[in-house]
Amino acid sequence: MSPLRPLDTSGTPRLVVLGGLILAIACLYWARIVFIPIALALLATFLLSPVVALLRRTGLHRVAAVVIVIALAVLLVVAVGWALVSQVTTLVDDLPQYRATIARKIADVQRVGKGGTLQKVEETAQDVMAQIERANPPAKKPLPVVVSAPSPLWQITRIVEPVGGAVFVLLLVVFMLIQQRELRARVVRLFGPDRLAETTRALDEASERISRYLLTQTALNASFGITIAVGLFVLGLPFALTWGVFGALLRFIPYAGAWVAAAIPVFVSLAVFDGWMEPLLIVGLFIVAETIIAFVLEPLFFARSAGVSSIALLISVAFWTWLWGPIGLALAIPLTVWLVVFSHTVKGLEFIGILVDDDARLDQHVIFYQRILAGDDQEAAELVHEAVKTGSDLAAYDSILVPAMARVRRDHEMGQLPPAEYARVIETTRAVLDRAIAAGPTPATEAPGAEAREPVVVAGCPVRNGADRVVLTTLNRVLERDGYRLQIVPAGALVAETLAAVQEMNPASIFVSSLEGSGRARHLVKRLRTVCPEIPIVVGCWGLQTASRLRADLCAAGADDVVTTLAQARNDLLRLTPAPERRLEADDDSTDSETERREGLGLVAVRGQS
Repeated sequence: MSPLRPLDTSGTPRLVVLGGLILAIACLYWARIVFIPIALALLATFLLSPVVALLRRTGLHRVAAVVIVIALAVLLVVAVGWALVSQVTTLVDDLPQYRATIARKIADVQRVGKGGTLQKVEETAQDVMAQIERANPPAKKPLPVVVSAPSPLWQITRIVEPVGGAVFVLLLVVFMLIQQRELRARVVRLFGPDRLAETTRALDEASERISRYLLTQTALNASFGITIAVGLFVLGLPFALTWGVFGALLRFIPYAGAWVAAAIPVFVSLAVFDGWMEPLLIVGLFIVAETIIAFVLEPLFFARSAGVSSIALLISVAFWTWLWGPIGLALAIPLTVWLVVFSHTVKGLEFIGILVDDDARLDQHVIFYQRILAGDDQEAAELVHEAVKTGSDLAAYDSILVPAMARVRRDHEMGQLPPAEYARVIETTRAVLDRAIAAGPTPATEAPGAEAREPVVVAGCPVRNGADRVVLTTLNRVLERDGYRLQIVPAGALVAETLAAVQEMNPASIFVSSLEGSGRARHLVKRLRTVCPEIPIVVGCWGLQTASRLRADLCAAGADDVVTTLAQARNDLLRLTPAPERRLEADDDSTDSETERREGLGLVAVRGQS
């Protein structure tokens, strides 16, 4: 899909869109007798059009292919319906044989309730009603009114309406399949020929999403029906195949279909079996099958296949059920998918796609920042930990922590974060970083007996305070595994105090952290180069796509390199800083060869280490 276009900022278009939505919902409700057959016909057309296309490849004319497909579909529906009706009729005829079993079950239930909680509740209710009647004696009972049954002629409308709706849907499907090319051309003309590519992509995406949804849902429902049929056959329930087919068909109704399908087999089992074990096993069979499919398989395939979030599916089911009743319940997901796809195409409806689409389209660092602002440090730490598990800790810090700190600093400079809230965000981020590192893998330690290495000191200079210090602390965690120690200058220090602190550290290299890329970083680098002419200086400009001009200015001020990620910072410091030395002094030959290697690489000489 093409990128989303932003909504108009003026108030009038939004009011027009809101009024249009209200008017559209009202039309869908009051004219549902027309729109429901159209929606059913569209869905049937979408299901049958691939079969028509397959027959067309054999050389058949479109009309002949449509007639063959429609005839086969009608025969299939009639055959399945006739088989189910005959099975149900046979079961109803056999029910009188199980009258004694049903009476025994009712007696068992009454025996359990006698003298128990149910009987006490019933007696209490009867006493309360008797007192109310004594306090308010009933008036004289009116004479009963005899209502005669209506004439059978008045029942014709109840039969004609569903039959007429079915015939209307069938005719619509036939004409839509025959005139599919003309309908596609009208849709393109509706959205404008100048948007031909965008409209074509929208139609293709809608078809692909609905196809994935229908295939996934059909596979899951078929597996549910097969499981139920096999289980009921093993338990010995009559007409097990029929109940399996009912389960597979009714499960197309979201959330409630499986339990409606379970009611009839459970009731039949109460009449067929003498004991209570088999009905309980059937209830357990439906619960286990539906739980596995709904909570294990559907979260893996279903929402991703439909392209709609789970919460949006639930809301859309409630909306379409309220709008169109049981038919809206069955058509909720396909209609929602179509609405989501075309919300990306029709200007002014983009917010529908944002609310309903399963892709939130938010970067991880934005979600991390939002969780930090909300004070949810646990979820923020879990986000970092998951990113570490899928990649590496360095990549997780570069993709989440560093850009989040850049946003924090920018919002603070723009006045969106007051000083108190800014300090709280910084402290929360530090706690999240500690928790994420504690939950991650422990760094490798040297083997016993190996010579310990004295860590190389790197001076860390935050240009500002708070957020810069958090980034430097993260970089220190990364460098510790390589034998380096990043000593951070106190945050908020003056330039003169920073220079004095760096000179006192006597570092092997200097790293300057800047979340703003302003002239303050350039000034600090220039002063550092003046007092430390031989020490490598690396500048980290976080959250910025470092422009060539900024890089040139910092390098002209004395920086050896400018980086934008922690990975680049680590590589540059390892390249420009001497490697850690062993605590035990090496022989003169190894020292001379190490010095020659460093001089050959063009690196600076090793400064004195403690």
